[in-house]
Amino acid sequence: MRFVDEATITVISGKGGNGCASLRREANRPKGGPDGGDGGKGGDVILRASSRLMSLYDFRLKRKYAARNGQPGMGRDRYGKAAEDLYVDLPTGTLVFEITEDEEGNRSETLVADLVADGDEHVICDGGQGGRGNIHFKSSVNRTPRYAEEGKPGEEKFLRLELKILADVGLLGLPNAGKSTFISQVSAARPKIAAYPFTTLVPNLGVVEDEHFKRMVIADIPGLIEGASEGQGLGHTFLKHVERTRFLVHILAADDLDMENPLDGYSIIDDELARFDPELARRKQIRVINKIDTLAPETLESLREKCKDASIFFISALTGEGVDALLDAMWAMLREINESEAQQDRTQHEDDHGDASA
Repeated sequence: MRFVDEATITVISGKGGNGCASLRREANRPKGGPDGGDGGKGGDVILRASSRLMSLYDFRLKRKYAARNGQPGMGRDRYGKAAEDLYVDLPTGTLVFEITEDEEGNRSETLVADLVADGDEHVICDGGQGGRGNIHFKSSVNRTPRYAEEGKPGEEKFLRLELKILADVGLLGLPNAGKSTFISQVSAARPKIAAYPFTTLVPNLGVVEDEHFKRMVIADIPGLIEGASEGQGLGHTFLKHVERTRFLVHILAADDLDMENPLDGYSIIDDELARFDPELARRKQIRVINKIDTLAPETLESLREKCKDASIFFISALTGEGVDALLDAMWAMLREINESEAQQDRTQHEDDHGDASA
């Protein structure tokens, strides 16, 4: 499926049905009276996150989503039927911005929803309430009201959708670092692989399962270059996807290294992360040197010696050498993060419970 990470759409909720102005005309009730029912409520528009969707491409093709109107009320105290709500399914990780325009024509955006988890829902437009029928307007001074309310209009909103992929692991590296080869080695993902820069033009997702059927989602972020935070190369179009990963695997290709100072290569992307968002530069990383199959044994041994004080994994994504050890380290880091987040949740729950008790 083609990856599209932005789209603009219009959503419109349903109008409420009109109330009915009706008077009884029954032979055994000569004085009659009002019997007009209420109109039904218009349908809401509800945004819903779905893990089945990976792209916003469909929203480039269809840009308008409208819920149905409520049915009008009828005589004999019959109420109009409420319209069904309209669910608009979006990929998990979608940010929803409402676009508004002031009297001078200046546009602004407000974040109104962040659909993080599968099944998350957000009512973006409330359906209009149905109008009241004339049975509600009978009084001692007006026993035969001949009027009813109109249904309330629905809401219309202009939205910008922005997808930031959600993954446990973000693979970072310069172009041709071998990220695509690695993700194809450890998962069923089959990204395009070739020996020229920017082969990966869209983020690829791979899923790895352990023996207990636990899942780890890996995102192959397109190759970044110096100046990416300022728009160079693929720019920050895909740097923003790094924000939604829980930790990073930073891969350098052996043929890109300065053999005298091999660790200097990591600073290029680390500096770009810091410029784009300082928080990203502090995110946990596992560092990897790939393509060791291209090195002579003595060169590889010298490289290992120079990196012995750093926690570096040496792999060949092509042959599979060292990949299992790297995966073990990734699973260990994921468990550590899960445990840390669970502890934070418990602490927050205890604090909230303590505040409520107080």
